[in-house]
Amino acid sequence: MKIRRVIITLMAMVIGINTAISCSELTKEKSEIHALSYEAGMDEQAFKEMLDEVVVLVNEARIAAGLLPLYTNYTLTEAATLRASETVTLFAHQRPNDTYFNTALNEFNVPYASAAENIAAGCDSPEATFNQWKNSASHWKSIMNPKYTHIGVGMTYAPDSTYKWYWTQLFIGCSKDSMPDQYLPERYPIKPVGYGDLDGDGEVSCFDMIIMRKLISNQARLNDLQMESADCMKDGSITTADAKTFRNYLLGKLTDLPFEI
Repeated sequence: MKIRRVIITLMAMVIGINTAISCSELTKEKSEIHALSYEAGMDEQAFKEMLDEVVVLVNEARIAAGLLPLYTNYTLTEAATLRASETVTLFAHQRPNDTYFNTALNEFNVPYASAAENIAAGCDSPEATFNQWKNSASHWKSIMNPKYTHIGVGMTYAPDSTYKWYWTQLFIGCSKDSMPDQYLPERYPIKPVGYGDLDGDGEVSCFDMIIMRKLISNQARLNDLQMESADCMKDGSITTADAKTFRNYLLGKLTDLPFEI
Protein backbone atom coordinates (compact mmCIF):
# COMPACT_ATOMS: atom_id res chain seq x y z
CA MET A 1 0.00 0.00 0.00
CA LYS A 2 1.38 3.42 -0.93
CA ILE A 3 1.64 5.98 1.83
CA ARG A 4 -0.42 9.04 1.08
CA ARG A 5 1.39 12.34 0.56
CA VAL A 6 -0.19 13.88 3.64
CA ILE A 7 1.31 11.14 5.85
CA ILE A 8 4.72 11.56 4.27
CA THR A 9 4.53 15.30 4.88
CA LEU A 10 3.68 14.83 8.54
CA MET A 11 6.49 12.33 9.01
CA ALA A 12 8.94 14.68 7.30
CA MET A 13 8.16 17.23 10.00
CA VAL A 14 9.30 14.73 12.65
CA ILE A 15 12.21 13.05 10.86
CA GLY A 16 14.50 15.12 8.67
CA ILE A 17 14.76 14.00 5.01
CA ASN A 18 16.81 15.35 2.15
CA THR A 19 17.72 14.24 -1.35
CA ALA A 20 20.66 15.44 -3.46
CA ILE A 21 21.02 14.75 -7.16
CA SER A 22 23.04 17.72 -8.38
CA CYS A 23 25.71 15.61 -10.12
CA SER A 24 23.01 14.23 -12.39
CA GLU A 25 19.26 14.51 -12.71
CA LEU A 26 17.96 11.39 -11.00
CA THR A 27 14.64 9.64 -11.49
CA LYS A 28 13.30 6.67 -9.58
CA GLU A 29 14.48 3.51 -11.15
CA LYS A 30 14.56 -0.22 -10.47
CA SER A 31 17.72 -2.16 -11.17
CA GLU A 32 19.50 -5.05 -9.57
CA ILE A 33 22.31 -4.15 -7.20
CA HIS A 34 25.33 -5.86 -8.68
CA ALA A 35 28.14 -4.79 -6.36
CA LEU A 36 28.96 -2.87 -3.22
CA SER A 37 31.36 0.01 -3.63
CA TYR A 38 34.40 -1.79 -2.25
CA GLU A 39 34.08 -4.15 -5.22
CA ALA A 40 34.53 -1.20 -7.60
CA GLY A 41 38.28 -1.65 -7.84
CA MET A 42 38.98 -1.03 -4.15
CA ASP A 43 39.45 -3.13 -1.05
CA GLU A 44 37.42 -2.95 2.14
CA GLN A 45 39.90 -0.61 3.83
CA ALA A 46 39.71 1.85 0.95
CA PHE A 47 35.93 1.65 1.16
CA LYS A 48 36.03 2.52 4.87
CA GLU A 49 38.43 5.40 4.23
CA MET A 50 36.06 6.94 1.67
CA LEU A 51 33.18 6.80 4.14
CA ASP A 52 35.34 8.25 6.92
CA GLU A 53 36.38 11.08 4.59
CA VAL A 54 32.74 12.18 4.33
CA VAL A 55 32.56 12.28 8.14
CA VAL A 56 35.78 14.32 8.24
CA LEU A 57 34.36 16.84 5.77
CA VAL A 58 31.14 17.11 7.77
CA ASN A 59 33.00 17.60 11.04
CA GLU A 60 35.39 20.18 9.62
CA ALA A 61 32.37 22.20 8.49
CA ARG A 62 30.63 21.81 11.85
CA ILE A 63 33.72 22.79 13.83
CA ALA A 64 34.23 25.85 11.62
CA ALA A 65 30.66 26.85 12.47
CA GLY A 66 31.24 26.38 16.20
CA LEU A 67 29.38 23.05 16.46
CA LEU A 68 30.51 19.79 18.01
CA PRO A 69 31.76 17.06 15.63
CA LEU A 70 29.69 13.95 14.96
CA TYR A 71 30.85 10.51 16.07
CA THR A 72 30.40 7.41 13.95
CA ASN A 73 30.68 3.67 14.50
CA TYR A 74 30.42 0.37 12.65
CA THR A 75 26.70 -0.13 13.32
CA LEU A 76 25.72 3.27 11.93
CA THR A 77 27.94 2.63 8.90
CA GLU A 78 26.18 -0.68 8.26
CA ALA A 79 22.74 0.92 8.51
CA ALA A 80 23.74 3.73 6.14
CA THR A 81 25.29 1.28 3.68
CA LEU A 82 22.06 -0.72 3.68
CA ARG A 83 20.13 2.45 2.91
CA ALA A 84 22.56 3.39 0.13
CA SER A 85 22.01 0.00 -1.51
CA GLU A 86 18.25 0.42 -1.23
CA THR A 87 18.31 3.80 -3.00
CA VAL A 88 19.52 2.07 -6.17
CA THR A 89 16.07 0.53 -6.56
CA LEU A 90 14.10 3.33 -4.92
CA PHE A 91 15.72 6.75 -4.67
CA ALA A 92 13.59 8.05 -1.82
CA HIS A 93 13.42 8.14 1.95
CA GLN A 94 10.90 5.35 1.76
CA ARG A 95 12.44 1.90 1.66
CA PRO A 96 11.59 -0.76 -0.95
CA ASN A 97 9.48 -2.50 1.73
CA ASP A 98 7.28 0.64 2.00
CA THR A 99 8.60 1.63 5.43
CA TYR A 100 10.42 4.84 6.27
CA PHE A 101 14.23 5.18 6.32
CA ASN A 102 14.48 5.16 10.12
CA THR A 103 13.35 1.52 10.23
CA ALA A 104 16.85 0.66 8.97
CA LEU A 105 18.16 2.12 12.22
CA ASN A 106 15.71 -0.06 14.11
CA GLU A 107 16.98 -3.17 12.29
CA PHE A 108 20.46 -2.51 13.65
CA ASN A 109 19.17 -1.63 17.14
CA VAL A 110 20.49 1.93 16.92
CA PRO A 111 19.17 4.08 19.79
CA TYR A 112 18.05 7.57 18.79
CA ALA A 113 15.86 10.42 19.96
CA SER A 114 15.90 12.14 16.57
CA ALA A 115 17.04 11.13 13.09
CA ALA A 116 17.52 12.50 9.59
CA GLU A 117 18.72 11.20 6.25
CA ASN A 118 20.55 12.74 3.30
CA ILE A 119 20.85 10.77 0.07
CA ALA A 120 22.79 11.54 -3.11
CA ALA A 121 23.75 9.88 -6.39
CA GLY A 122 25.99 10.25 -9.41
CA CYS A 123 29.34 11.30 -7.90
CA ASP A 124 32.24 8.92 -7.37
CA SER A 125 34.19 10.74 -4.65
CA PRO A 126 33.51 11.82 -1.06
CA GLU A 127 34.32 15.48 -1.76
CA ALA A 128 32.06 15.75 -4.81
CA THR A 129 29.21 14.09 -2.94
CA PHE A 130 29.74 16.30 0.09
CA ASN A 131 29.56 19.34 -2.21
CA GLN A 132 26.19 18.10 -3.51
CA TRP A 133 24.85 18.24 0.02
CA LYS A 134 26.70 21.49 0.81
CA ASN A 135 25.07 23.24 -2.13
CA SER A 136 21.57 22.29 -0.98
CA ALA A 137 20.05 24.33 1.85
CA SER A 138 17.91 21.47 3.16
CA HIS A 139 20.82 19.00 3.24
CA TRP A 140 23.11 21.55 4.83
CA LYS A 141 20.53 22.13 7.53
CA SER A 142 20.81 18.49 8.60
CA ILE A 143 24.62 18.58 8.48
CA MET A 144 24.64 21.68 10.67
CA ASN A 145 21.88 20.64 13.06
CA PRO A 146 23.26 20.94 16.64
CA LYS A 147 20.91 18.29 18.02
CA TYR A 148 22.63 15.47 16.15
CA THR A 149 25.48 13.66 17.88
CA HIS A 150 26.34 10.82 15.49
CA ILE A 151 26.50 10.09 11.77
CA GLY A 152 26.62 6.99 9.61
CA VAL A 153 27.79 7.20 6.00
CA GLY A 154 27.04 4.54 3.41
CA MET A 155 27.92 4.08 -0.24
CA THR A 156 26.95 1.57 -2.90
CA TYR A 157 28.30 1.13 -6.40
CA ALA A 158 25.87 -0.38 -8.90
CA PRO A 159 27.71 -0.43 -12.26
CA ASP A 160 24.68 -1.41 -14.37
CA SER A 161 22.46 1.35 -12.98
CA THR A 162 22.17 4.78 -14.56
CA TYR A 163 23.93 6.72 -11.81
CA LYS A 164 26.28 4.01 -10.50
CA TRP A 165 27.24 5.71 -7.22
CA TYR A 166 24.72 6.07 -4.38
CA TRP A 167 25.43 7.69 -1.02
CA THR A 168 23.58 8.02 2.29
CA GLN A 169 24.11 10.01 5.47
CA LEU A 170 22.17 8.95 8.56
CA PHE A 171 22.13 11.48 11.40
CA ILE A 172 20.96 10.65 14.90
CA GLY A 173 20.76 12.38 18.22
CA CYS A 174 21.39 10.16 21.25
CA SER A 175 23.45 9.81 24.40
CA LYS A 176 27.13 9.27 23.61
CA ASP A 177 27.23 6.51 26.22
CA SER A 178 24.66 4.50 24.25
CA MET A 179 26.88 4.06 21.17
CA PRO A 180 29.65 1.45 21.54
CA ASP A 181 32.97 1.69 19.65
CA GLN A 182 32.29 5.24 18.51
CA TYR A 183 35.13 7.26 17.06
CA LEU A 184 35.98 10.51 15.29
CA PRO A 185 37.68 9.82 11.93
CA GLU A 186 40.95 11.70 11.37
CA ARG A 187 41.87 13.35 8.10
CA TYR A 188 45.41 12.03 8.44
CA PRO A 189 45.38 8.71 10.33
CA ILE A 190 48.84 8.08 8.83
CA LYS A 191 51.30 10.95 9.29
CA PRO A 192 54.71 10.50 7.62
CA VAL A 193 57.68 12.07 9.40
CA GLY A 194 59.60 12.75 6.18
CA TYR A 195 60.10 11.83 2.54
CA GLY A 196 59.75 8.12 1.85
CA ASP A 197 57.99 7.30 5.13
CA LEU A 198 54.71 6.25 3.54
CA ASP A 199 53.42 4.04 6.35
CA GLY A 200 54.06 6.64 9.07
CA ASP A 201 56.25 4.41 11.25
CA GLY A 202 59.12 6.91 11.34
CA GLU A 203 61.42 4.79 9.16
CA VAL A 204 62.08 4.50 5.43
CA SER A 205 62.11 0.80 4.56
CA CYS A 206 61.14 -1.82 2.00
CA PHE A 207 57.59 -1.69 3.39
CA ASP A 208 57.34 1.89 2.15
CA MET A 209 58.66 0.74 -1.23
CA ILE A 210 55.81 -1.76 -1.47
CA ILE A 211 53.31 1.04 -0.83
CA MET A 212 55.04 3.18 -3.47
CA ARG A 213 54.71 0.43 -6.09
CA LYS A 214 51.05 -0.08 -5.23
CA LEU A 215 50.45 3.65 -5.53
CA ILE A 216 52.01 3.83 -9.00
CA SER A 217 49.97 0.82 -10.17
CA ASN A 218 46.76 2.37 -8.76
CA GLN A 219 46.41 -0.31 -6.10
CA ALA A 220 46.77 2.06 -3.15
CA ARG A 221 45.06 5.26 -2.07
CA LEU A 222 47.14 7.62 0.10
CA ASN A 223 46.28 10.74 2.02
CA ASP A 224 47.71 14.15 1.14
CA LEU A 225 50.63 13.89 3.56
CA GLN A 226 51.57 10.46 2.23
CA MET A 227 51.41 11.74 -1.35
CA GLU A 228 53.77 14.57 -0.45
CA SER A 229 56.10 12.05 1.18
CA ALA A 230 56.00 9.84 -1.93
CA ASP A 231 57.14 12.69 -4.20
CA CYS A 232 60.78 11.69 -3.83
CA MET A 233 61.89 13.97 -6.67
CA LYS A 234 59.83 16.90 -5.38
CA ASP A 235 58.46 17.69 -8.85
CA GLY A 236 54.76 17.67 -7.99
CA SER A 237 53.96 14.22 -9.45
CA ILE A 238 54.35 10.56 -8.46
CA THR A 239 55.85 8.43 -11.24
CA THR A 240 58.18 5.50 -11.79
CA ALA A 241 61.02 8.03 -11.49
CA ASP A 242 60.07 8.49 -7.83
CA ALA A 243 60.08 4.72 -7.35
CA LYS A 244 63.55 4.45 -8.88
CA THR A 245 64.79 7.30 -6.69
CA PHE A 246 63.27 5.58 -3.66
CA ARG A 247 64.96 2.27 -4.56
CA ASN A 248 68.35 3.98 -5.01
CA TYR A 249 67.95 5.54 -1.58
CA LEU A 250 67.22 2.15 0.00
CA LEU A 251 70.27 0.68 -1.78
CA GLY A 252 72.46 3.45 -0.41
CA LYS A 253 73.10 5.07 -3.79
CA LEU A 254 71.47 8.26 -2.52
CA THR A 255 72.13 9.78 0.87
CA ASP A 256 69.00 11.88 1.24
CA LEU A 257 65.43 12.41 0.09
CA PRO A 258 63.97 14.22 -1.73
CA PHE A 259 66.36 14.00 -4.69
CA GLU A 260 65.90 17.07 -6.87
CA ILE A 261 67.38 17.27 -10.36
